[in-house]
Amino acid sequence: MAKVCILIGGSRGLGKSLLALYQQQGFTVLELSRSGSGDEHLELDMSRREAAIDTVDRMLADLARERWDEVQLIINAATIGPIGPLALSEPKQWWQHLDVNFTVPISILGRYQYHFGAYPARKVAAFVSSGAAHSAIDGWGLYCASKAGVNHFLRVMAAEQSLQPLPIECAILDPGVMATQMQATLREASVAQFSQVQSFIQLHQNGQLAAPETVAQNIYRRLAEPVSHTEVLDVSGY
Repeated sequence: MAKVCILIGGSRGLGKSLLALYQQQGFTVLELSRSGSGDEHLELDMSRREAAIDTVDRMLADLARERWDEVQLIINAATIGPIGPLALSEPKQWWQHLDVNFTVPISILGRYQYHFGAYPARKVAAFVSSGAAHSAIDGWGLYCASKAGVNHFLRVMAAEQSLQPLPIECAILDPGVMATQMQATLREASVAQFSQVQSFIQLHQNGQLAAPETVAQNIYRRLAEPVSHTEVLDVSGY
């Protein structure tokens, strides 16, 4: 079988683990990020939304001209900053955050529908979400809002796809807490930015952060099965 995985954000952490795993499982992988490398890498700066969508659009159009038995799209890229109440940062930082975490992911999902909606293969659209999507965490206003927004967009997309003859399966993934650069960034925040910072430091000190490789295995196994609903899928690894 010819299988392809379009991985948005595969240069480090969970994305890097997903890249290696999907390649091991026989998928052709296209990895799009700002800092990746290798033959499978395409440069993608999601903070520059027009250029980012042009890049994704061309890539999807090229893939749709080929014959695949399975096409998986996994959107993993995200940014956590700026951390803190909005009074501590500037509007340009807010807009950049929302482009990376909300506007561009939704735009990618829209173009995926356009190019692969009628494509005769198994098709999956998966979004790596966060517990922050349904929790109010001080200092994380933009991150909580953007994750919740894409989650709900995917629920609507799933409802729309259920009416189509060749539907795209939609998956919302909760990876739990992992040993990633994002966690390291959070541990460096001040209490003024994020009052719960000490609890994240303790998670690290107590060895309660899952390995990205474990979460990647959970995601691969879950997406290998049919996705028939839009409940948040627990793929945490601890």
